[in-house]
This record gives sequence, C-alpha cells and structure tokens, in this order.
Amino acid sequence: MPDFQIPDNIRRSTRRRRRLVWMAAGVLCVVAVAALFHVLPSGPSVARDTLVIARVKAGAFRVRVQAPGVLRPRGERFVTASVPGTVASVLVRPGDPVKSATVLIRLVNPHLQSLVVTAGSNLADAKATLASTVATLDDTRLTLEGALATDRAVAEAASLRAKTERGLAAEHVVARLDYRKTVLDAATAQAQVGLTERRLAAFRDNQRAQLAAQKARVGAFRAALAEAGQNVASLAVTAGEAGVVQSVAAHPGQTLALGGAIARIASLTHLKAALDVAPSQAGEVVAGQGASIRLNDQGETRIAGVVTRVSPSVEKGSVRVDVKLPAKLPPGTRPDLAVLGDIDVTTIAHTLHVARPVDARPDSRATVYELVDGGRRAIPVRVRFGATSANAIQVLSGLKAGDRVIVSDTGRFAGKAMVRVR
Repeated sequence: MPDFQIPDNIRRSTRRRRRLVWMAAGVLCVVAVAALFHVLPSGPSVARDTLVIARVKAGAFRVRVQAPGVLRPRGERFVTASVPGTVASVLVRPGDPVKSATVLIRLVNPHLQSLVVTAGSNLADAKATLASTVATLDDTRLTLEGALATDRAVAEAASLRAKTERGLAAEHVVARLDYRKTVLDAATAQAQVGLTERRLAAFRDNQRAQLAAQKARVGAFRAALAEAGQNVASLAVTAGEAGVVQSVAAHPGQTLALGGAIARIASLTHLKAALDVAPSQAGEVVAGQGASIRLNDQGETRIAGVVTRVSPSVEKGSVRVDVKLPAKLPPGTRPDLAVLGDIDVTTIAHTLHVARPVDARPDSRATVYELVDGGRRAIPVRVRFGATSANAIQVLSGLKAGDRVIVSDTGRFAGKAMVRVR
C-alpha cells in the first residue's frame, strides 16, 4: 500500500485538538472532585479499637463520689518500757504482724536480777522467822494451858475438901478455924484458875497478833519477790495485743528509761478507710452515708462501710473522709493498704445517664461525638450534663436512650464535622 505524506499543518492541528480534549477532561475531573468534596462532608478516620464507646441508658442513677485513700487503724497502741534497761535486741520491724504475746525487744538490767535474789532471800528469812515464832508461841501456849489444868485440879480438890469439912465442922469433928482456912484455900484456888484463864486468853490474842504480823511480813516479801520477777519478765517487752507493727523507736544498745517509747502497734480488727475527697465533691458527703471500699488487688473485693466523719478543712488539696468498716475484714487487709472508695450520695429515680466522657463536668454543656450510620461515622452533638457519679454522668438534654457516644479522649479530632470510624 503506498505511503501518503500528511501535511505538517494537518498534523499540528490534530495535536492541538488532542491537547484541548485532554485539558478539558482534566478540568472536568478537577471540577467533579471539587464538587464532590463540596457536597459530601469529609473528616479524619479513626480505628474503632482505639475508642471507648458507651451507650446512653435510662433509669435510676446512683450519684457516687469516688476517692482514693488508705486503711488506717481506728486505734493504735504505743508500747513503752515498764522497767528501765538497755536494749539487747530488737526482734520486729515495721510491717510485721504480731500477736499479744509476741516479744518486740529484749532488755537487760542486772540490778533487777539482783533484786530477785534479795527478795527471795528476804522471803526465806521471813518464812523461817514465822516458823520459829509459831513454835515459840505454841510452846508458851501449851505451858499456860498446862498451868490452867493444874490450877483447875487444885481448885477442884480445894472445893471438895471444903464441902467435906463443912459437915464435919458442924459436928465439931473439925475445928472451925481449920474449916475456914480450907474454904479460903478453895476460894484462892478458884481465883487462880480465873487468873490463869485470863492470861491464856490474853496470850492467844497476842499469839494471833504476832502470827498475823509475821504472816504479813512473809506476804510483803512474797509480793516483793513477785514484783521483782515480773520486772525481770518485763525485760522481754511484748506487743500486748494483736496487730501490725507501724514503727519501732528502740535500737540495740539504747538505754531506755521507765516509760521510754518502744513501738507503735495498729490493730487489725479495728480499721477505717481514710479517703481523700476532692473539695468540689466533699460538700455532698455527710456522716451516715453508705460507702463501698474496694481493695486495690485487681479483684472485686468490696467492703461495705459508713461515713463517720468529714473533715471541716482542706488539707493538701483534699478533704479527709473517714469510713467505718466492719470488725471482720477479708484476709490480707492491713493498715496503710491503698483502697478506692465509692460514697453513695443520692439516687435519681428516672433520668438518662452515660459513662462519664473525658473532661465532662457536672452541670455544664459539652460537645460529644455520637455514632451514626450504623457506627461508621461520628458527628459532634451538644449535650447538657447534670449530676456526676464515680464513672457516670447524668444527661439532661442532647441525647436519648440507646444513643452511642465516644467517651474517650476526642482531642485529636475535636472540631471536625464528621469522623469516620473504621
């Protein structure tokens, strides 16, 4: 087939037409894309698994104040030295659990040991003296009782002789003068019996007094020995009650005077929760409100309690609230254990509420992102909030039951008209 030569002017015209067509197509594409972006809203895209989404609920809303705190003993026992001495050894450290008979420290005091020996010697001497006094007094008493028996026999014989001679004297067998002497002897013998009886009675009173004095002396020395022994036993200082050692003030080699500080013991059975409530929420807390104390053990351990005291002042940026706990507590509960407390302030019977969004404040208005289009997009919605709880907040307007909103931080796409959720 023969070749035809295309003129240059025709080729240039063809190329111009093609350029014009391509330029027109490009302009149309730009206009179409611009129109598309103008008609359809756009926004950033976020992954669903990076968001925290909550659903608006309707019903009773329990207003709670949440605050961190620690467990504190309602009472503490300060152990002091009941006797002076030098600290030989310290057997416990802060945090150690102890029982009533647990030895905290051991003291040494040679003087107390010598007092035990002295008191024992004095007691032995007093007992020996008592035994000797008992023997001497018994001997004297027996002598007086023998003398009384003799006097009674003499008096009885004199009385019988006088009775016999009375009849003989009437028959003039016995001289009247002899009879009178016999009567006088009988009276004298009877008087001697009375005198000996009085001497014996007085001696018995004296014997009881002397024995009482000697027994009191023995008792005094026995008490002194017991006290000395107790003082020696007190050199091993015990806790006095079950609990946990909070602090130890004594150290080996230290000389403690009477009443010197040794340790501080916190009871395990009388604990309270000391919560640090934010001043903005403390005004809603009053004594008598119920509380739930959660142990920070990554579990669901809860202890029911009652608010007993609200501090009238702010200290270190918070208000101290004391919660009374039951006597029986879960295993592992101890003083200074970190806890989280929920205080039940009030309950709103019928209202809307949702998990508390980040930075949401009570009685305020805020913008939250509501999920629409089956959860594929999120749009900003103006919402009015009411009362707040520990992890939830009351919804007064802007949302309805069943709506889903983003409650995690939305700062990365704040102000956007639409957010795509993928």
